[in-house]
Amino acid sequence: SDPDRRQKANQKANEKRRAELEKLHLPDSYEHRLRLRLWEELNPTDALDRRCPYTGEQIGIERLFTDDVEIEHILPFSRTLDDGIGNKTVSMRAANRFKGQKSPYEAFASSPSSFNWSMITARAANLPLNKDWRFGPDAMERFENEERGFLDRQLNETRYLSRLTGTYLKRTSADVWVTPGRLTADLQIGRAHV
Repeated sequence: SDPDRRQKANQKANEKRRAELEKLHLPDSYEHRLRLRLWEELNPTDALDRRCPYTGEQIGIERLFTDDVEIEHILPFSRTLDDGIGNKTVSMRAANRFKGQKSPYEAFASSPSSFNWSMITARAANLPLNKDWRFGPDAMERFENEERGFLDRQLNETRYLSRLTGTYLKRTSADVWVTPGRLTADLQIGRAHV
């Protein structure tokens, strides 16, 4: 089936990433595998031509794991609460700082400073479709009208399943504390920035 095929492909890709991390003498961590995955998306066909979506600067594999490069929310997390992989890429730290809490269009469409909007959109077109649209002028509006409803439905389903699980575990005399998922995510993000 299609989900099984996708899962096998993901497992195989993660095995390759683990082998790459081992070659680079880097720990096999979720963040390192995520960096590799997002880096691969910058140009799936040519590892020697992977560039920051915003600056166009080359991001070689050695540079990928330095402080020059960050995992970045394409649409700002503070405005969307979207922490999914579809809202992430890797970019140069300086570009991420310049972008701040704006969408790519809001930050770069007027080609400020050394940024070139037409080149940014050309690089974005190489990204997966679930990321490319986030560079459009209507990205925030589209997120609010289409994507947020999907995320809210997913969150409600997760809340419901969490309540059921909590109820079940409490009946088994387990000592259970249930915390809201967004609270957990916020705590994890806060811990990551400490």
